[in-house]
Amino acid sequence: THKETHKETHKETHKETHKETHKKRRRRRTLRQKLVEAYKGMFRENADVAILIKGYGKPSGVLTQHHYILLGLCIVIVAVVTLGITLTVKGGEEPKPHVVMIIADDMGINDIGYYNHHDDIRTPHLDKMAQEGMRLDKYYGQSICTPARAALFTGRYPYRYGLQGARPILYGAIDGLPLTEDQLLPKIMKEGGYKTHLVGKWHLGYSSWAMTPVMKGYQYFFGMYGGFADYFTHESAEPEGNFAAFDLHEHTLREDGTVVETKAESLQLIKETYNVYSERLFTDKAAEIIKEHDVSVPLFLTVSYMNPHSPLQTLEEDMERVPGQVVNKIRKKFSALMSSLDYGVQQISEALKSKGIYENTIFIFTGDNGGTIQGPDKSDALGGTNFPLRGAKWTVWEGGVRVPAFVRGPGIPANSSTSELFHISDWVPTLARVAGVKPLKELDGVDQMDLLLGEDKESKRRDVILELDPAYHQAAIIRGNFKLLIGEPGAKPYNDIYEPLEGNETWYFENTTYDRTMYSELRPPVRRKLINTLKKLRTPLLTSEISRPRSESSTPQTSGCSTSVVTRARAMICSPIPDGSERQRRFYTMNWRRGVGRWGN
Repeated sequence: THKETHKETHKETHKETHKETHKKRRRRRTLRQKLVEAYKGMFRENADVAILIKGYGKPSGVLTQHHYILLGLCIVIVAVVTLGITLTVKGGEEPKPHVVMIIADDMGINDIGYYNHHDDIRTPHLDKMAQEGMRLDKYYGQSICTPARAALFTGRYPYRYGLQGARPILYGAIDGLPLTEDQLLPKIMKEGGYKTHLVGKWHLGYSSWAMTPVMKGYQYFFGMYGGFADYFTHESAEPEGNFAAFDLHEHTLREDGTVVETKAESLQLIKETYNVYSERLFTDKAAEIIKEHDVSVPLFLTVSYMNPHSPLQTLEEDMERVPGQVVNKIRKKFSALMSSLDYGVQQISEALKSKGIYENTIFIFTGDNGGTIQGPDKSDALGGTNFPLRGAKWTVWEGGVRVPAFVRGPGIPANSSTSELFHISDWVPTLARVAGVKPLKELDGVDQMDLLLGEDKESKRRDVILELDPAYHQAAIIRGNFKLLIGEPGAKPYNDIYEPLEGNETWYFENTTYDRTMYSELRPPVRRKLINTLKKLRTPLLTSEISRPRSESSTPQTSGCSTSVVTRARAMICSPIPDGSERQRRFYTMNWRRGVGRWGN
């Protein structure tokens, strides 16, 4: 009886225990299923999460206290990550910085306060902003306006578009960026969600609507198509004097791609702007754009001033800001033009501060080419100076291509400078990174953002092609501390403003000092490498269909050209430049401060 009773009791106990165990397992399984389904929903069928949770609940396993603690930690981590993802989706990405780019026209290296050697130029607001960011002490534009702006907006060397050489687009010309070129900086910024505006000078063609700013990526344009105009009447004359025209326009691009030509029909724009100084007009318009801008949308504003380009027309209040020791009348007017530019930059910065976006704005200041100076015959005294560099605008000497530039903004170290190589074309890939857009075409510019943020001490750029014009046998390249010139460096009146040293010495100047170290000659291996680089770059030009019409008065050199030479400007096919010709092949070792070197075969 006892045995039977014990067996029965054990059987009932085992049955109850088994039932309870089975019930617990069923509860755990249900819990696991609910967790898995919940996390599958959160992570859209993320199998790893489901496997992670299932791994702790095998039918033969037992969930200990440690398992529950670990599972709880996983749940907390997943919940935090999920919350972060949810907030990111709801709140969006970190706001992109606004970008304001100021372009000065014909400003020499000695024409801005922080570089000025003679205390005849004062630009306190530009100097202050430069101190707030990084000065670019080895920054290159091009020799004149049009090529510089082509490089700035396309991120590619101007010879790729037939816009190389010291030949700007003139009023009435059909020249311009190719109609097929649609990857300009403003369009890249627009694709990155930026609202794009251009105020001021364009100078990249206007003979077709497709060449104008609003068809090249800017959603709003207020300014001038050509290279220069009267500062008060806004009229500009074609060089030969055949016609004069009012060159001030206001265009808005609609969402459907059509253009609104504001006030053009009623001549209201002429009435409102006549006798209003150009710089004040552009400054007020830029400030108005900033004031009316929706700060939830990133802003890309380009203000392309004509200052200090000729004609030397000034306001009395700007003349009063010129240092009293300046006695030369021409230089005094030029100094006033720079004071006017400085005033404009001050007003734009104040508008950014009033809007509350100054600290979240990348502010870029750049020249386009060197200053235009007084030639030896004194026929075109225009007041600029590139001291202590040799040459001027129209040349590929340092004075013609090396210009002031700086950048300030979030993440850019204050009161800093760099002597690393930087070219005006680098802004396209650099700002494309800011906008979060990958350019579709291969660029000559390089992304310099790591250099600007202080994360890199060296530039990613190894050389700069300052000129490549087979039709005119002209080329110039910088690599490291060497510079190679082939052909005429530029317009003759501007080559020797600062006289070269006597004798046959070759001089090399350090980047940051005025100390001189003598070299016997440009090193042959370096010379060969630079020449080979230029030869490779010439190859696409020989088969390029891109050309630029040239006036009949401009006759290219034909010496050394094959019988297949055509008169279409930059598409001319030429044989290699003959050896032993002092006129056609010349080299010199770079003198960063004065641009002086010995010519040689």
